[in-house]
Amino acid sequence: MDKYCEHEKIYDNSKMEYYFFTWSVPNVSSINNLNANTVEYAMKNGYTYNGTLNVSKDKIRFSIVSTSPYLKCFVSMFIGSKTLLLSNSSNTPKRNYYSCRYNYCYDFVPLSSGDEAFQKLKQHPNNTLVLICRMIHRENDLSTRSVKTPVNTSTNSLYNLKTLAAAFRNSSESSSKENVLLRVGKETETVSKVVLCARSPVFAKMFQSDMRELRSNTVTVTDIKMPVLKVLVSFLYTGELPNVDFDFLFDLYYASDKYDVADLRQLCADLLLPQISMENVIRVWKFAYSHDDALLKSTAIASIATNFEKWFSTIEWKNLVNDEPEIAAEVLNFLDFFKRGLYIAFQLLKL
Repeated sequence: MDKYCEHEKIYDNSKMEYYFFTWSVPNVSSINNLNANTVEYAMKNGYTYNGTLNVSKDKIRFSIVSTSPYLKCFVSMFIGSKTLLLSNSSNTPKRNYYSCRYNYCYDFVPLSSGDEAFQKLKQHPNNTLVLICRMIHRENDLSTRSVKTPVNTSTNSLYNLKTLAAAFRNSSESSSKENVLLRVGKETETVSKVVLCARSPVFAKMFQSDMRELRSNTVTVTDIKMPVLKVLVSFLYTGELPNVDFDFLFDLYYASDKYDVADLRQLCADLLLPQISMENVIRVWKFAYSHDDALLKSTAIASIATNFEKWFSTIEWKNLVNDEPEIAAEVLNFLDFFKRGLYIAFQLLKL
């Protein structure tokens, strides 16, 4: 059964890992009793996962078993490539106390004989079941944060305080009292030069060279709105982010990337990730492409892959191909693994 399954790690950094696999099960409607597992796939830090499929004449059950309790799993079931049977997620595992390895089981809503989708599967003449699964592994954090909920940044705040304390210790008494004016149009925001330079390598470079900013202690900003700049400045002092909406996060990410405030950029990305949907995935992809953000790009691609039939029929995809073929080509390159994973199903279906 493993010959019909492909796994891939599509992204990882110090905080998060993304895994993706496709699994094709031929002739599933004729199976009355099947208990199958994928290969055990090795994740970082010694964790593993594998998929488990149970098929009987009146029920199909799918689950992910992992040694990690920190997975968020998304699964879609198709008949071949044309008919979506099921799409849901799970991030609350059940503990297997009888296993010496302390495995955690992530269950998905099963299909049973009373479900319309189950009847479609049984009646379909080309009855290859295709499972598409993606997983986000974020150690010590199972929750998906909402921008409507205050963000807990106590760790960042402590790091910021230590950074600022070190910066003030290393500055002279006179320089520690210097302020900088950030100007947007006719509006200005005052910020400590020590804070600005300690938290942003870009600002630090401005005031280390003989630029007009050094002589006037004024920086004119033309491509960032003042409300966004105020939040960025507040974050430099506190490491905390107030409640902001989806559109504001894009602007704040742009500002933090421009001035290389890495922890704020990462926080914005973390808050954007759970809000990626079919309606905004093109916007997220374009934005991630322009900022070369591999995590945002891979998340958008995983979202597309689990809804590929619907997405490739949208006017947004056609417009992307026509208007920005370079970006469209990269989308297709990212999806190459997904297409390889479905190749066997396509052959079986003679598509």
